[in-house]
Amino acid sequence: MSISTKIISRQQIQVYKQLSKSIYDEKLNQIILETQFQDLRPLLGERFFNDILNEEENSTGVYNDLLDGSVYTYQGITYTNYGLRCVLSNYIYARYTMFGDIIDNSFGQSIKMNVNESQPISASIKKSLYQNNRDLAYNYWLNVRDFIIRNSTNYPLYNDCYTSDNKTFKLSKIGWY
Repeated sequence: MSISTKIISRQQIQVYKQLSKSIYDEKLNQIILETQFQDLRPLLGERFFNDILNEEENSTGVYNDLLDGSVYTYQGITYTNYGLRCVLSNYIYARYTMFGDIIDNSFGQSIKMNVNESQPISASIKKSLYQNNRDLAYNYWLNVRDFIIRNSTNYPLYNDCYTSDNKTFKLSKIGWY
């Protein structure tokens, strides 16, 4: 297994998201690897994540239904699994929206500016797109997690203790007035 093993390609992302063909491959690859490690690994757990990377690097196809999605039956009901690549595409697109225009050059980091009449997107719109795509990715993840749990004999390395339906933890002060 290599730290540069990617579970998804540009073409696979483009199945789910409109992604320009002109984005630098180096930048896209960086975002893919960061997203796999920071967003996907905590959802799957380290052992399961590493096993998927190993299988993907060796092209065995063991996890095709998990990665690409599938239709399956559980307790007499037919369900659709959207697949980890759908989840990953939305997390990648969120990062790409927020950080994709920051380019490192010989003068330091800069924001790539559009030419002619175009204008860059405002920071507030970027933030909104980022959060919307992360929320969407998480909801797709819940669908995939259900698939994994319902087919747990096929995915023994998955450990649900890494995830929580509550994405935030809040405390409130209770006292006398």
